[in-house]
Amino acid sequence: MLRILFVRIDCMCHTYHWQVVLNPVSSLKPFYISLCGLAMACAAEATSPTLSLSLVPPATLRFSWPSNFVNWQLMSTTNLSSANWQAVTQAAVPSGNSLVVLFPFSNTSGYFRLEQTGGGCVFQAAPPVINSGGSSTLTWCPVAGETYRLSPGPGVVTGGSASVSPTVTTVYTLTTSNAMGITTDFTSVIVNPCGFASVSNWVATLSFVWDQFATAPGFSFNVSRFADKVTFHLTRASDGVFTFDGSSTGKGKLGITDVEDDSSSGSLITSTTSGYGHLVPLLSTFVLGINCTSNTYGFSAIAAVDAIDTETSGGISSSSPRTAIAGQVGILPRPLPTGTNTLSGTEDIPAVGGLFLLPTSDCYAPNDFIANDMWINGVINNGETDPATVIWSIAPAP
Repeated sequence: MLRILFVRIDCMCHTYHWQVVLNPVSSLKPFYISLCGLAMACAAEATSPTLSLSLVPPATLRFSWPSNFVNWQLMSTTNLSSANWQAVTQAAVPSGNSLVVLFPFSNTSGYFRLEQTGGGCVFQAAPPVINSGGSSTLTWCPVAGETYRLSPGPGVVTGGSASVSPTVTTVYTLTTSNAMGITTDFTSVIVNPCGFASVSNWVATLSFVWDQFATAPGFSFNVSRFADKVTFHLTRASDGVFTFDGSSTGKGKLGITDVEDDSSSGSLITSTTSGYGHLVPLLSTFVLGINCTSNTYGFSAIAAVDAIDTETSGGISSSSPRTAIAGQVGILPRPLPTGTNTLSGTEDIPAVGGLFLLPTSDCYAPNDFIANDMWINGVINNGETDPATVIWSIAPAP
């Protein structure tokens, strides 16, 4: 049983208090989670983002705010009376018109707020998608003492905008230099018809979370998987097909924590797989397909991580390292967007067992030994699992 109580309380700026009551097992007492969401921009209230919260069962919070507030950071603390606000480790991922953070929680209470970490605007194109013969305006935030160079195009530029009229889909790079060094940003202008198919390079960002507890006579499983803003660099493999080239940038992490207790033979055997870290190119894949005839895109991805397998039987344990699969995601073809230069989405999708090559619906497969044993031993079947929350963002890259 899940109950959510929303109460407005008075504290600094606009503060909201959520009380979430979880009672997933009737024999257990409910526990309480209190959340305080603040947008810390009192002096400019009209331009501060609204922080939204929802619960992804069994134990994940989904925070979101408008995507144009890119320089805002989700902060947390366990005690409002202290000044110890810390940035959450999970990165915000674009999803439609929102930025989304998936936050696994274990504390009985917590407080969250948004803080502005930088300037209010970013290098972007408006509109990001044009028809052949059209134009778009590139904008950025000029700062005194900095030099800006736009490529391809005029080179050194002044002011905060430039009009461009590309004849083909183009990725623009803005290089900023000052006494401290050089930084680069990029954005793209998609030129239709089917301008996405003419992109040469992509950066795909993938996040997911899935937890499952299941029991049957002789078996008990506790499986937990996540990926937090894991990146894949894609290059053109053939017309409309782009594949992972083995390069992963950014600080994205993923993890696997699986436990299986098997007493079906009369004696208890406990198997565990535990891993946490960056994406491992070995076993990891990402295939993006763009169909110009139907104006659709879809993808399939596998995310792998270094892990340790441990088996304990009769008081004796043995362990060995290997590369484990944290999850496989399949997204069937869907319409290409018309108002953005990024392919993105958020979806709760069914979890299925075993390796899938040609999925018939959007799905997530945990696809590693212990999780697959749940299906092999008939402890759980497709359609009986908790869904996986999946977030993706696939953007043109230089």
